[in-house]
Amino acid sequence: MFILIKMSSWQDIYGHEQIKADLQLLLQEKKLPHALLFSGIDGIGKLLMAKMLAKSLLCPNFKENNTACGYCISCKMFDEQNHPDYYFLEPEGKTRKLIKIEQIRQMQSQIALSPYLSDRRVVIINDAQYLNDTAGNSLLKTLEEPVGEVFFILITSNKDMILSTILSRCMKIYFAPLNYQEVAKVLQQKMDITQDKAMIIARLSGGSILKAMQFIDDDALALRQKALSCLQEDFSIKQIWSFIDELSNLDREKINEIMSHLQMLLRDLLLIKVNKDIDIIYNQDIKEDLLNLQGKYNEVDLLAKLTLVEDILKRLNSNADIKLILQKFILDWQNK
Repeated sequence: MFILIKMSSWQDIYGHEQIKADLQLLLQEKKLPHALLFSGIDGIGKLLMAKMLAKSLLCPNFKENNTACGYCISCKMFDEQNHPDYYFLEPEGKTRKLIKIEQIRQMQSQIALSPYLSDRRVVIINDAQYLNDTAGNSLLKTLEEPVGEVFFILITSNKDMILSTILSRCMKIYFAPLNYQEVAKVLQQKMDITQDKAMIIARLSGGSILKAMQFIDDDALALRQKALSCLQEDFSIKQIWSFIDELSNLDREKINEIMSHLQMLLRDLLLIKVNKDIDIIYNQDIKEDLLNLQGKYNEVDLLAKLTLVEDILKRLNSNADIKLILQKFILDWQNK
């Protein structure tokens, strides 16, 4: 399920008011660096912000309107995704995402040409954490010695996976998760759901509109139930291997979702134990299940398990074998 957010101005981007103001000021004062890195969790508006920035950079009427005008040839071609001075690059591959050297070379040959409509070019690299080392080193040379007036906007949900030399060439802008009131507002405006359901889903989203959309599907709640079972069950050896086989048959994205749910469940249990305040937990709709679990774990146990989950979330972004990752995780989980 996908929410289409029409974007014609900066105000169409939800949240991140300070970032919007800062970027517009840099544009006005012509102080925008030629390379920026937008980082933060998925589904919070980084790509929308990058596209609005790109559109404004390419619009010849920006000075008059303090934003892309929306009606010139440049803006119309940008909206139709065929602007000759705009280049969008993202990972290829269904099972194993990667930005390859061939993609970088194609981009480099394209931006070496003189601008056609505008007096500059703009390149957006989405999910830049999937640059392999060869592609990353090739991109680094272009960032160090850009040809003409070219602006690069790199977008990532994990900047630790990006070469440190690339990071050092970029102005880094961190996008915080949206608050749950903002997410609920989007859901109510764009989807046919009640206010109560919107608020429950918004709390589960962790500040991501993308995750919130996934929760509208029942399948997402089934994945959360698998995560909850890790906390509820005391697995026998036979059950451990059965559970590993079950998870191994899921794709990497679904395993990532389960672990993200587990991370939020652990966070909620810690809040319940430390603050005794169930009104601030994410998983409001299953608070009774969590209250029943609080006596099973002490704070040290929960922190140790949270560290394990954070580690597997990082490893799931690597190319390591899924079954080996899961085997180590479940065995370590049982011993914590």
